[in-house]
Amino acid sequence: MIFFDELEQSARERNIPVMQKEGILFLIEQIKKHKGQSLLEIGSAIGYSSMMMVSNVEGLKVETIERNDACYKEACEHIKAHHLEDRITIYHDDALLFDDQTLKNAPYDIIFIDAAKAQYRKFFEKYVPYLKDDGVVIVDNLDFHGMIHHVDEIENRNTRALVRKIGRFRNWIRHNRDYAVEYFDVGDGVCLITKKKHQLRMALHLTHKDYIHDFKQMGVEMFIVAGDFSAYSPVKYTLDEIAEINERVNETYVMVNGLYDEHELSRLFKYIDELAKLSIRGILFQDFAVLHYVKKKRYEFDMMYAPMTLNTNHRTLNVLGDQGVSSAWVSKEIPLEEQISIKKNTHMPIMIQGHGVQYMMSSKRHLISTYEQAIDRSFNKDNVILHARESDYASHIYEDERGTTIYSVNKLYTLDLFDQLDVFDYLYIETNYMDVSETIEVTHMYSDCLKTYYDQGLEVYVHHVKEYMPLLKNVSSPLDRGFLHDSTLYRLEDVKRRDRNGSM
Repeated sequence: MIFFDELEQSARERNIPVMQKEGILFLIEQIKKHKGQSLLEIGSAIGYSSMMMVSNVEGLKVETIERNDACYKEACEHIKAHHLEDRITIYHDDALLFDDQTLKNAPYDIIFIDAAKAQYRKFFEKYVPYLKDDGVVIVDNLDFHGMIHHVDEIENRNTRALVRKIGRFRNWIRHNRDYAVEYFDVGDGVCLITKKKHQLRMALHLTHKDYIHDFKQMGVEMFIVAGDFSAYSPVKYTLDEIAEINERVNETYVMVNGLYDEHELSRLFKYIDELAKLSIRGILFQDFAVLHYVKKKRYEFDMMYAPMTLNTNHRTLNVLGDQGVSSAWVSKEIPLEEQISIKKNTHMPIMIQGHGVQYMMSSKRHLISTYEQAIDRSFNKDNVILHARESDYASHIYEDERGTTIYSVNKLYTLDLFDQLDVFDYLYIETNYMDVSETIEVTHMYSDCLKTYYDQGLEVYVHHVKEYMPLLKNVSSPLDRGFLHDSTLYRLEDVKRRDRNGSM
C-alpha cells in the first residue's frame, strides 16, 4: 500500500478536509471490489484522495473537480510532483456549474462525492446519469463527526443547518427506490449507492387484509391502508390492525390524507407518534401540518404527497422535494402525456393510478345525512349510488366522520399501457367498491402482465393483454380511460344539460 502521510498530516494541520485513513482504505477496497477503472471525484481538496486511489488501484483513472483556487493549485502541484498527470485529470470549477459535457471517461465505474455537504443531493442528481448501470456512487462524511445523531445538541446554528441537510440527503436516498443503499460506520460515515433495475412496482389499497399473503405472492410491494385520520376510504383499520398488517408486509403506508381543523391537531399528532412506534414505511398526506410535525419530530417516514388532484406540474413537486416531500401521487385529472412529463422532470418516486374507481370530489359536510333529513327518509349508507339528473352516469357516494366523498362507478384501467407507464415507480390499484373476488382477479391480471412485460418483452405482453382484456371487462366493469387520453369522466352534453336544468 502506498501512502502520502506527509501530505495527509499537512492537510490536517491546516484544517483542510481530507478523508480519514480508515475511510480512504475502505474506499480503495471498494474500488478494487467493483473492479473500478474510471472514477469521477466531486471535491479534490489538495489531491490527497485521488492520489491515494490511483497509486493503489492498478489501471484506475480519476477525473476530479475542485472549485477552491488555493486547493486546486496545490492539488495540481502534488499531482505533477508525483508524476500522476496521466492518471488524474483535475478541473477547476464549481461542480454544480461545471460543463459535464467535457468529461473524458464517462460513463464511470465509480462516482465519489466528498464536497460541499449541503449540496450532496444536487451533486448526486447532476452526475449520476454518468454512472454505468452496474456502477456505484460512494458518499463520504454522512455522519459528520457523529453530529448527525445529535442534531439538537449542536449549538452553532449554521452547523446545525448543515447537519440537517446531510440528514435529509440520507433520508431521501434511503427512500429512493431506484437505488440500493448500504451504510458503513468507517471513517466519518460512508455509504455505497448502486442502481436498481427499474421496474414499475405494484401498490394496493388494502381493503381485504385477510388476503395479504395472496397479494404478496402476486408481487404487490406497497400496501396502503386507511386509519382513524384517513380520508377517501370507506374501509378503515385500527392501530392494532395496522400493526398486525405492518408485521406481515415490507412497505406499509398509512393514509393521513385529510385536511384537518385546528381542534384535531393534538389528536392527529398523537396518532402520528403511534405510527412512528410501529415503524411503518410511509405516510400519504395532503395537509402540510402533517409534514411539519414529521419534520419537527424527525421521523423517517417516506412522506408521499397525495392531494388527489393537485399534483399537475413538476416544478411544484421539485420545490416540495426540498421541503421534505420524498414521493408523490400524480394527479389523474390530466392526460397521460402530461403525467409522464411530470415523472420525467421530477426528482422523486411517483405513483400513478392504474386501476379502479376514480375520485371525483369530497366535502367536509355530511351530505347524505342532510339529504335524509330533507326528505325525512333513511337508507343504507354503505353503498349509495348517485345519478346525475337527466344522465345515466352513476357515482358512488359515501359518508363518514370526515364528511362525504364521491367516486366514479366507472373504473380506470391501464392493463394495456405498461409500455407507457414504465417510467413511473408505482402502479396503484384502487380497491374501493371491489369485493374480494374482484380484487384478487384484477391484481392477478396486472401482476401477471407486469411480470410478462419485464421478463418476456413487449410482444409477449401484448399477446397476454389481448387474452386478459375480455376477462377484465367481465370481472371489473364498467371501465373507462378517465383523463388519460384527454377525455373527461363526464360527457359534455350531460354537463350542458345539467347547467340548463339545475343541479343534480
